[in-house]
Amino acid sequence: ATVMNEDTLTAIPRSESGRLVTGRGRFIHTINLPRMLHVAFVRSPIAHGRIQRIDTSCAAEMPGVEAVLTAGDVRTVIADVPITRLDIMPDHVSPEQPPLADGHVRFQGEPVALVAAQTLDQAEDAVSLISMKYDELTVSGNIIPASTVEIGSEFRNSADYVALEASFSFARQTGVTLEPRGIVASYDPSDDRLEIWISHQSPQLVQTIVAKFLGMPENRIIVRTGDVGGGFGVKLHVYADEMAAILATRLLGLPIKYIATRSEAFQSDAQAREFDVSAAIHLAANGTQIGMTGEFENPIGAYSIYPRSSIGDSIQAATQLGAPYKLDGMKTSARTFWRNKPPSGAIRGVGQPIPCVVTEHLMDMAARHLGEDPVAFRRKCYLDVGSFPLTTLGGIYMDQLSLTECLDLLMEIMDYEALRTSQRELREQGVWRGIGVITFIEQTAVGPGLYGAAGVPATSVEECRIRLEVDGGVRVETGATDQGQGTLTGIRQIVASELGIDIESVDVVSADSGGARGGGAWASRGLSLAGEASLLAAEALRLNILEIVGELFQIAPSDLQLEKGIIRGAGREEITIADLAQLAWFKPYDLPKGSSDKLAVSRSYSLEGRPHLVANGVMGCLVNVDPETGAVDVLRHWVVEDCGTVINPALVDGQIMGGAAQGIGQVLGEDLRYDENGQLLSGTFMDYAVPRAAAIPPMEIRHVVTPQIGTKLGTKGVGEAGTVGGPASVWSAVNDAIAHIGASVTTAPLSPERVFRAIRSSQSG
Repeated sequence: ATVMNEDTLTAIPRSESGRLVTGRGRFIHTINLPRMLHVAFVRSPIAHGRIQRIDTSCAAEMPGVEAVLTAGDVRTVIADVPITRLDIMPDHVSPEQPPLADGHVRFQGEPVALVAAQTLDQAEDAVSLISMKYDELTVSGNIIPASTVEIGSEFRNSADYVALEASFSFARQTGVTLEPRGIVASYDPSDDRLEIWISHQSPQLVQTIVAKFLGMPENRIIVRTGDVGGGFGVKLHVYADEMAAILATRLLGLPIKYIATRSEAFQSDAQAREFDVSAAIHLAANGTQIGMTGEFENPIGAYSIYPRSSIGDSIQAATQLGAPYKLDGMKTSARTFWRNKPPSGAIRGVGQPIPCVVTEHLMDMAARHLGEDPVAFRRKCYLDVGSFPLTTLGGIYMDQLSLTECLDLLMEIMDYEALRTSQRELREQGVWRGIGVITFIEQTAVGPGLYGAAGVPATSVEECRIRLEVDGGVRVETGATDQGQGTLTGIRQIVASELGIDIESVDVVSADSGGARGGGAWASRGLSLAGEASLLAAEALRLNILEIVGELFQIAPSDLQLEKGIIRGAGREEITIADLAQLAWFKPYDLPKGSSDKLAVSRSYSLEGRPHLVANGVMGCLVNVDPETGAVDVLRHWVVEDCGTVINPALVDGQIMGGAAQGIGQVLGEDLRYDENGQLLSGTFMDYAVPRAAAIPPMEIRHVVTPQIGTKLGTKGVGEAGTVGGPASVWSAVNDAIAHIGASVTTAPLSPERVFRAIRSSQSG
């Protein structure tokens, strides 16, 4: 592991930034087709019940209305009703998830009926005239188990050990993408073809799911994503309302457009993070850490979200507890429960913030119990450098981490000792300052070992196609998608560097489902997998170019150099790439036979030999807590991160900053609150507190580089790092600020009221 020298790297802006900031983005709302109809939905106002009656007669007679559809109308064109199943967990089977509720509603906001009209206003007016009658049923609590995961072995304790216990409660949250979910679907009955534009992270997944859903061949379906205004995992699933829109175009033979309102997004987008946790850290009498135990309870909603399931959070919670530290023992259990709420699903970090918070809180507790500095305690408990590669007691495979190197650099940029001195001085003046230092790991680039084994059709192979154009430029087609990460820009840099050409000569496009195959964007896979495929393809094209020119000049390819778009021999022979391209495409008879075939190549890459990659890092956070109000003011934030080889530091830092800002917002304010009847109480931005710019502190980001073993590029992934560690860093700092009076907050979000109550409870006790 080495500290990154940023002077040797190229930080260029995202290629598409200019187009997007000048209003030339191609988002779903810009897609308008001839004779297109607009869709609005009737959604269940109750969390659980039977549908007794649906009267659509008045709505059907409204001006502009072309169709009013219910479950009975669409049932006949459904070839396969979505049901989430996992081959690796046969006991976890979700109820059927019909596009429109078929007699039974299971959460407030579930789509029940659809109106298709010539304008959106007409559709919404008609929706208001649909009469519904429900027979309300009891709303479920945590009484119906959905799945149980148990990790580790029986943890034995004795009189020589001490167990420090803590309980936690985490709020339910959602991704809040800038652009809501949306879809335009157009079925052509004359040709039996379906074309879909969708704001989604994985067009290949949508194609496969829709083909199965409708019983159509995949090659009759094309899925385009265009520009996507944020994903965060929310747009990694296939939702009932999107399926209903597809059924509408299949039945009517007319294009259908649906874009979720913000209210609908709060009611129906994937949700996550809701946990109740009991955990403990076990210490020997001499203060040596022995192990950790944890019980995680996770209500996942009314369905297991299709098709990836809703158990990702609980699996990550169970497996990642204590992951960066030496443990002699570890035992966890994670139970999921059905509850009458929208399904939980993948949201940036997929469960990893939960075990990070719990682990780091336990480490802080142990340090205070032993009277040790929390940073020094972590350092001595880190996994030994010589133990890698290893598989943790939780089952996480790790090639190599750089824990100590990251911590050393963090201490330097924070000036940690000076902060501790200042903290003591400020406390004497009545200022309660807290310093949080936490360690995180991030599982990235999940390979086929997970979803392939589970039977989930999520493409784990990344393909890249490269073609030398007539003018010497290079066209690159990747199966990766980009919702702001900068993946396409990174691929441009990789290809340009390998081919020895100017970056402006390289054009990278994200393929629709008919192009280069790939998984899209999830699990920080962009450059770690799709980037590796692009490097392999560029390398193959480069070797082909040198082979052609070598035969043309009668020079060994190894004696040729390709720099700045020119191929040079050891003597005076040279030819530009542009001249070579024109010969290949216009005068192939002047080149060795078969040369043109070598100037368009395709390569694919899949992670083999390991289930995933693991990045790591540390975060520091500085806060002030007002003892009179409980208000938290985040002053500074530091991150030292190791994502392997850094292609573009500006893009990497942007991902870390965005993720950390999201994590800070989630721990301080975001909370989807429901009452006892399953009614959402925080379904607007007046109640669901996403962070404002003023709440995000100055951030300093540095990097340690440990290239990934077994790859040519050496990248590990970085997209979720900030979100994984962000909540734990703030939480640790807040509790550090109030620890001197014996107070601690263990329920998120860390609202001023909760912090104030913790302070008062400790002072009165």
